[in-house]
Amino acid sequence: MVERPPIELAELPTIRQLAKASVTAFVVATLLLVVGVLPAEFAIDPTGLGRALGLMQLGELKKEQSTVIAEGQSTTRTDELKLTLSPGQSAEIKATMKAKDTLEYVWEADNGPLFFEFHGDPKGKPASQFVSYEKATKQASKGTFEAAFEGKHGWYWKNINAQIVTVTLRTRGVYQSVSVQ
Repeated sequence: MVERPPIELAELPTIRQLAKASVTAFVVATLLLVVGVLPAEFAIDPTGLGRALGLMQLGELKKEQSTVIAEGQSTTRTDELKLTLSPGQSAEIKATMKAKDTLEYVWEADNGPLFFEFHGDPKGKPASQFVSYEKATKQASKGTFEAAFEGKHGWYWKNINAQIVTVTLRTRGVYQSVSVQ
């Protein structure tokens, strides 16, 4: 065991010295935040010193870049939805997409073919002004789709069988959401 010499009370800082050091550290940290960090990171310059030191330009550049990224940002998603359709019943699933968003899809019906229509509804247009991409009777389909316009793009299925059919849709791509309509 190592023996240490006893600490003399005279060597320790007083409460007053500790308080003074703490207040000084707080003031310096606040000044650094207001003069340096806010202008350089967030383009906020309450004192004007950030602009004088050239830090505002850095903050403004970061702000512009983050705005450009946020406006053009889309994330890749993967979704799976299932619909159960009784004989004669119909339903739709649509993906909300921006122009140029892409979607890979696979859908399968478990108990026979379905009548379907793959179509798009342009944002801001009446429902009667939809665009049809494919209309057929199939048990499965797959492909890749790129949205030509902003809106909802998806499938209408109608069960033309005498038995219940479950449709499973798997999607992967860049789109905002996919849901049963």
